[in-house]
Amino acid sequence: MSVVVTVGCQWGDEGKGKIIDFLCSGADLVSRHQGGNNAGHTIHADGKKFVFHLIPSGILNPNALNLIGNGVVVDPFVFIEELDHLAEQGVDVTPDRMKISGQAHLILPYHRLIDELNEKRLGREGIGTTKRGIGPAYMDKAARSGVRLFDLLNPSVLRQRLENAIPFKNELITKVYGGSPVSIDELYNSLLECGKRLAPFICDAGAIMEQALKENKKILCEGAQGTLLDIDYGTYPFLTSSNTTAGGVCTGSVIPPHNIDYVLGIAKAYTTRVGSGPFPTELFDEEADLLRNAGPVGEFGATTGRPRRCGWLDIPLLRYSRRVNGLDGIALTRLDVLCEVPEIKVCTQYKIGSETHTVLPADANLLGECQPVFETLPSWKEDISSITQFDDLPQNARDYVAAIESWLETPVAMISVGPQRNQTIVRRKMFS
Repeated sequence: MSVVVTVGCQWGDEGKGKIIDFLCSGADLVSRHQGGNNAGHTIHADGKKFVFHLIPSGILNPNALNLIGNGVVVDPFVFIEELDHLAEQGVDVTPDRMKISGQAHLILPYHRLIDELNEKRLGREGIGTTKRGIGPAYMDKAARSGVRLFDLLNPSVLRQRLENAIPFKNELITKVYGGSPVSIDELYNSLLECGKRLAPFICDAGAIMEQALKENKKILCEGAQGTLLDIDYGTYPFLTSSNTTAGGVCTGSVIPPHNIDYVLGIAKAYTTRVGSGPFPTELFDEEADLLRNAGPVGEFGATTGRPRRCGWLDIPLLRYSRRVNGLDGIALTRLDVLCEVPEIKVCTQYKIGSETHTVLPADANLLGECQPVFETLPSWKEDISSITQFDDLPQNARDYVAAIESWLETPVAMISVGPQRNQTIVRRKMFS
């Protein structure tokens, strides 16, 4: 098996960083294919805590090449800050280990400003964006008015791109939103400096991926966010601006579909989301706090620090994720958290009026009408954080995993029982 795709099955924050970090030890190349620095992967390794926003988690594997694909939108200033911060932590992030596609589009200061001003304008009707400029950058990409990494290497092209884009952006910023205009000269000069720093990292990602596939390298595709945030398949409009599902790997990392060997869906043993939008199994008050504060790390965003909304496991949602991603297996995370609840509820279907739905409806407008139908399972009330073999789990924990496999008709390939690498139960190896 040479190409493994990881994808979040819920609304993001499924613990992908920990699972990806665990799998990275067997990978030769780790590729990020979508999103921007609105994503955050938190990893606990070697007694340290690492938070990644753009750089693939595989950078902690000294033997892996890390690649940011053309499907990612890159804030060059944030990327440089992350390079410097990781270097201060003793991580090797030199150009021989870190490459970034020259075809990737840039997030620029006016994207961040427009994102923030628009969310402010929407007020209570806002979608809960992280205000990192992700959506506006993807808008410019689709409108063919964006700036790409390759443009940083050509001053005259860069200047022309900014002169084409910024006058219109300033009209929008000043006349629609009442903000302050962006200076072409200041941005141009700062981007020239970014170009000098980033030039050794910029590459033809397609050529690198083609060679890796020819040599049968072990490739791990690192997903960001989650299925229900996908621009096409998510709970519109409360989603991100890229394809977070498995298909995004093909366009965002230049991997032909027939080269994908295994799609690993990552799902929490319960459900969380951040930002606005319907959430059928959401808990409130003390019940939500019990899940939010349980376990060693809690439920707070790696990028924003926002407290996450918490609820019980949603099987119709996961069936939908299985459908749109073609999941081969599931990595179940934070199973250890459920030992702190008196009993476990699982939504196995929805009621919409008199109708029963076993799969999340494709029409996101209906999600707010979905009434969860719960089944109750016993908790195990035992610390499982040191268990590394499935058969050593308490019977109730094993039964919970088996029930999930039955409901989803999909095997649970991995189980995380804590944030550390060694707190992982492996039932199927991804790389042979």
